[in-house]
Amino acid sequence: MTMQNENVSTARLAFEAGDYNGALRHLQAHISNTGEIDEQVATLLGESLLRLDLPGEAADFFEMAADANEANAFQHHRDAAFAYFRADNTDKALLNAMKAFRLGSDPELTFVLISLLIKTDEPQLVEQLKFRLLESDDLKHLELAFKLIDADRWDARSLLLMQKLHRHKPDDTVIRNAMLTLAREFCDYDTLDAEERRLPPAEWLRPNLLMQETPHDNIHWCADEAANRLALNAMTIQPMQKNATGRNRRARAHAWGEKIRVGYLSSDFFPSHATMRLLGDVLRRHDRSQFEIVLFCTTPERLYADPEKQAARASWGEIVYLSDLDDAEAAKRIRARNIDILVDLKGHTAHSRVSILNHGPAPVQLTWLGFPGSVIDIDLDYVIGDRFVLPETSKPFYQEKFCRLPESYQPNDPTARVLPEAGKRAEWGLPDDRFVFASFNGSAKISRETVDLWARILRQVPDSVLWVMCKTAEMEANLRKRLGELGVDPARMIATTGVPYEEHIERVQIADLALDTFPCNGHTTTSDMLWAGLPVLSKRGQHFASRVSESLLNAMELPELVAISDEDFVERGVALAKDAQRLAALRSRLIEQRFSAPLFDAERFCRHLETAFRMMADRARNGDAPDHFDVPALPPRSGTFKL
Repeated sequence: MTMQNENVSTARLAFEAGDYNGALRHLQAHISNTGEIDEQVATLLGESLLRLDLPGEAADFFEMAADANEANAFQHHRDAAFAYFRADNTDKALLNAMKAFRLGSDPELTFVLISLLIKTDEPQLVEQLKFRLLESDDLKHLELAFKLIDADRWDARSLLLMQKLHRHKPDDTVIRNAMLTLAREFCDYDTLDAEERRLPPAEWLRPNLLMQETPHDNIHWCADEAANRLALNAMTIQPMQKNATGRNRRARAHAWGEKIRVGYLSSDFFPSHATMRLLGDVLRRHDRSQFEIVLFCTTPERLYADPEKQAARASWGEIVYLSDLDDAEAAKRIRARNIDILVDLKGHTAHSRVSILNHGPAPVQLTWLGFPGSVIDIDLDYVIGDRFVLPETSKPFYQEKFCRLPESYQPNDPTARVLPEAGKRAEWGLPDDRFVFASFNGSAKISRETVDLWARILRQVPDSVLWVMCKTAEMEANLRKRLGELGVDPARMIATTGVPYEEHIERVQIADLALDTFPCNGHTTTSDMLWAGLPVLSKRGQHFASRVSESLLNAMELPELVAISDEDFVERGVALAKDAQRLAALRSRLIEQRFSAPLFDAERFCRHLETAFRMMADRARNGDAPDHFDVPALPPRSGTFKL
């Protein structure tokens, strides 16, 4: 062995023995004798310096090793990047990380590269790389991913992230609830089952768990009205101020005029939005001789540049934009309009600005239509409902007083609903010789309870198929898997996607019977089915969200489609599938009553709503505190209503 090689071998032995200074002495002797630094020497120099906590110096030698041998350049640039990262040399760390990443990757390199890109303000590159962090099971990698990745309800990678984090942090309630929310969106029943085995269902109602969940997510699985009140996490609301309570707000001087000034607050004033498919015609039909209508819009004006949108919005009322204002400023602008009654249409849902009401902009404040439940922590006088969604037994669980409309809480705009000819089954991949059960409700509503009930019906109607709207491939696969586990051939499920509204109403008509979801019913979706002439089978629920279809079916004068129990739901579903004559009669009634039953009678609904506003205004003018009341019904309509 030559002296030079002996120095390198001795340096390696010293390094392995933990004598890093000794290793450096032998390597320096080698360099002095040869004047050369090859890959092996450069690497050992870097490793020794790194052990001596000299990462900047070590990184220089790792770079040298990368230049010396292209075949091993990935590892050496990776080591250089990590060492420069430790030395806080951002530019050189990023350069070497990028070079290494072009040659290969591993979780730690991805983590370091993304960390550097964040530091150097490269958001586009971070966006491209962030999901690579999910290839790791390292907690620090996953925690960085958690900061970067929004909980996208339509991207299964978000669910994977929450599942991995939950394994590391099983007691973190925020992560747990996010995981379960996403699992419901993807119909990932295995994840829900696993969490139920880990934590008994009764424990899911603990206050510390519920308080880390959004109200909107909570009502999709929990029908306990007392528990629903505890779900308040992730809301952007500002807590009620002590000086902004309802009593102080109502005591403030207010100038009442001859007309009742009604303000509607929402971010959904789009002609194509589901809310406006319900409310649009009611807004147009308000009696302008007695009511002044103002729409307080919380989305930017630039979103409505399209002339068609502008024309539709102009027919609803005057538009006042609030998107550029914070809550206090928005309330001040509303108050400047001397609004008598302010109606929030969002409640605890996405893009809500309901906390504006906590600044007391109007003497009468109420919630309606957007959120099916009590809007906790908001200064509200009333919630609008009906005898089905707001029965007497629900009063203890609401902070608001009940204003119950006589037929249904849900308005509908028949002018916004098309009635195209029914499609052909072959166009939608449906068999002509099978009974078609259908569901077009959102995936989060297709609970384990729902699938179990559907499967019980399908097992007893073997010549049937289940037609389901699936927004993602993961949802479709999970739903098929669960049906198979429940004894139903997965091939009997036929998946369909979302389509434009006119096509949707066209296809709905070719199904035989729609099956509702529990505990969160179809809302606008149920109305769409009934408008199209498709009977919807539902059952009575225990909270607002699970009673909506009962309200709509009664307003369509079809109470026989509301079961009173799980067993009754299954029995009615099976019986209707086996009685073609009875089902045909139901469809005929739906079609005949489309233009006479209260559900789609926007003019009748508007008159009832205006009566409600008058009753609220009268109490406020008289200085009376809000109280529960029922709006009296107009005499039954004779004949059909006019569009």
